[in-house]
Amino acid sequence: MRVGIISRLGLRGKLSILIILMLAALSLALNFYTANNLADAINQEYVRRAVQLAGFFESELDIHSVPGNLEVDELQRQIDSLVGKDDELEKVSVYAPTREGVVVIASSAADSIGRMADKDEAAPIFSGETRFIENGTDGADGKPEGDGSGHRTTVQGGNMVEMLAPLHDNDGEIIASIGIHLNENARDSLILSQKIRFAIISNAGLIILLVILYFSLSRILIRPVQELTESTQLVGEAGWRQPSGVTRNDEVGNLARAFDEMAVSLESREEEVRLLLSASVAVSSELHVDKILQILCEKIAASMKVTYCRIALLDDSGENMVVKAESTTREVPDWHKGVGQSIPLSSVKYHRRVVESMEPLVLKHDEHLINGASQEEWEWALTSDTRSALLLPLISKGEVLGVVTLGEMRRWERSPFSSKKIEFYQILMSQAAVAIENAQLYEKTEWQVRELSIMHKISQAFTSTLDYQEVVGIVAKRVGNFIGAQYASVLLPDDRCQYLKIAASYNLSAEYVWTVNKKSRIPVGSGPLGMAFSQQRPFFINDVENDDSYAPWKHVAAVQGYSSLIALPLMAKGQTLGVICIYFDQPRHLKKNEINLLITAANEAAIAIENSQIYENLQDAFVGTIKSLAETIDAKDAYTRGHSEKVALYAEATARSLGLEGEELQTIRYAGYLHDVGKIGIPDAILSKPGKLTIKEFNIVKKHPVLSDRILKPVDFPFPVQPVVRHHHERYDGKGYPDNLAGEEIPMGARILAVADSYEAMTSDRPYRKALSVDKALEELRRNSGTQFDKRIVVEFTSIVSADKPASRRLRKGA
Repeated sequence: MRVGIISRLGLRGKLSILIILMLAALSLALNFYTANNLADAINQEYVRRAVQLAGFFESELDIHSVPGNLEVDELQRQIDSLVGKDDELEKVSVYAPTREGVVVIASSAADSIGRMADKDEAAPIFSGETRFIENGTDGADGKPEGDGSGHRTTVQGGNMVEMLAPLHDNDGEIIASIGIHLNENARDSLILSQKIRFAIISNAGLIILLVILYFSLSRILIRPVQELTESTQLVGEAGWRQPSGVTRNDEVGNLARAFDEMAVSLESREEEVRLLLSASVAVSSELHVDKILQILCEKIAASMKVTYCRIALLDDSGENMVVKAESTTREVPDWHKGVGQSIPLSSVKYHRRVVESMEPLVLKHDEHLINGASQEEWEWALTSDTRSALLLPLISKGEVLGVVTLGEMRRWERSPFSSKKIEFYQILMSQAAVAIENAQLYEKTEWQVRELSIMHKISQAFTSTLDYQEVVGIVAKRVGNFIGAQYASVLLPDDRCQYLKIAASYNLSAEYVWTVNKKSRIPVGSGPLGMAFSQQRPFFINDVENDDSYAPWKHVAAVQGYSSLIALPLMAKGQTLGVICIYFDQPRHLKKNEINLLITAANEAAIAIENSQIYENLQDAFVGTIKSLAETIDAKDAYTRGHSEKVALYAEATARSLGLEGEELQTIRYAGYLHDVGKIGIPDAILSKPGKLTIKEFNIVKKHPVLSDRILKPVDFPFPVQPVVRHHHERYDGKGYPDNLAGEEIPMGARILAVADSYEAMTSDRPYRKALSVDKALEELRRNSGTQFDKRIVVEFTSIVSADKPASRRLRKGA
């Protein structure tokens, strides 16, 4: 009944009742505290004071024993001084044990000195405790002040309060007790004054508290109504804010709840409109699909207050879904970052249903959902803590591009995805689909332009080289960098067309090349690379680790560290020349246009490789012709048979060691074979003479470099062979022939050839002498270093021949 009456009161009535009740309760509590605690607190203060006085006497008197060394006169003087200074002290007495018993040995009342102490006055000496006695008694025996016979007397001037405390010597032993007598009237006056003071302060505090309470309760009760009024005005102006948050069971609470529901609804609508506008502006300014999807994902997750958002698109085949964007608004325990990851559409039951039906699907976390979704779907698109989810189709021109997944981990009494929300999301997805379609068109055009540019650069680069390694490097550098590849190789079949071997590579380690060529060979028609050759079509491995077709070569992939690859046949004139393989260090899903670009590049590379093979065949024929000519010349003299080939070998090895390569290396090799071609014009009698040549004969021999130059002049060599052949008998000091060149004037190839020619001549038998040993020949080179020969070349040549390596041993044998 009372509750009903109170509930019917207005706000002011409730406020008045509450203040009156609180005021009464506080007044009772304060009176109770004053009555029970203030007097006790003052009594305790007096006891503390007695203890302090006892300590004062202990510190002022040099007390070592009882009773012999007790300075009674000094003690009496201190007592008289103390009583004279403190008006509250009526009497101070010191009690000490003697042979007759405990007596008063010093007192402010002279007639008490020598009196026997009663048991209360003597008690602190034996118990060590401080005692408090009020109204002439201690509340235990009710006896008046002691007169030596065990009875108490009343002090003149009213009742007294006595406090008794023990006195200690320096060793901590109790030797006496002190009694302090206060007039009770003085104490009562003090208590009364403190009560009055406390009453004034407490009443003032109550008044202040009453004021604070009034304003606080007014704020609590009245302000919500004011806030609701202001919020309603703002709603009328279309500028609403967050709901008031007032939760009550009275009329204010009812009004607040009604307003909150309205504010939430209006705010939700405003957020939807704002999201539509911001998303439209954001995606319209982007021309790349992935960025559009990420912007859309982040805005949906943040604006619609869902736990996470994921967007997955169908790949070119339409059989797989690839995560393109994702965003979370709070920490998700089982969240796996999956951008770029793909999963077969057949493995995600609910996503497949959305793709096929083109209708949104709401999921709730129950047994049906747990059992219905596959483990892959939970791990790929949902999480184990998802309480509800919404799957939305992304549709453009009647075709599903992908699925947007919104997940909510919080528990809701009703589904967070209402029909109105779903309708709004569908509108948003329609706008996004248009932006995605435009971006795809832009990306396609951009890709085609870049593809044409790359292929143009590749074609230009291929026309400037006839080397396998350079062809592979061009493909890997141009195309590989464009699509994010790290390695590349060209594999050609062996002579029996049974196995594929790496003929050229880009960024692949020597260990990997050796492993593939020698240990883990690739049979034609087996594995992705072998089938690319035999079936004349590309083979793509998305994840080497999980693809059974690449199982025999998984350990090989671990050697290099790649995770995916694509093998493309090298086709020229309908024939398969080999396979070009592009490797990626991460699992990859290549788009259709990326594969087409690689196919085009492979076709261009096949033409370039075919040209390089033709060039190599021509070059081999050319070298064979030169070697035949050199052998013909060497055959004129049995002692010089094989001389030109050995000189070419020594010269090429020295040039490589000095860092020469390419055309310079080819020039030195050809010059080595042809350096003595001019001897064809020297009479055999001179070349085969067993004894020492005359000056005239030697001058004839010295003409052979010039004759070689004349013979080679009509030949259109691709490299500058003639200067090297002409000057291979020049000396570093300028005393050679035929042109007396010196130092750096002599071509580098000619300086190398001079050392190689001299060494081969010294280590070969001649008609007029036996061959020198390797050590003696090298010593002779060192002795003429800096005069006849370039010192740097001699040092390099000597180190090559002297090294304990298979190649060096072959050089020493002249092989």
